[in-house]
Amino acid sequence: MEGQAAGVVFGIVIALVLIAIFVVIFRWLWNSTMPDVFGVKALSFGQSLKILILASILFGGHRVVDVPQEVSGDSSPTETQSQ
Repeated sequence: MEGQAAGVVFGIVIALVLIAIFVVIFRWLWNSTMPDVFGVKALSFGQSLKILILASILFGGHRVVDVPQEVSGDSSPTETQSQ
């Protein structure tokens, strides 16, 4: 039981570290490009995280749960062939 709890904690820590790395890379790309090109302000870490969350909500790029498509059993390719 302790090993399973340690695995869950380890997974959460790894996920948080990966999110932090992704946010730092996004922030670096934004701050090195956008102020020079468009004249916008530089972003803080928190602002970068909020923009990434908002983009994920709006565009749905990061799906955690895979929802399978319903397949009807009526029209399989072998049944629809003409005889």
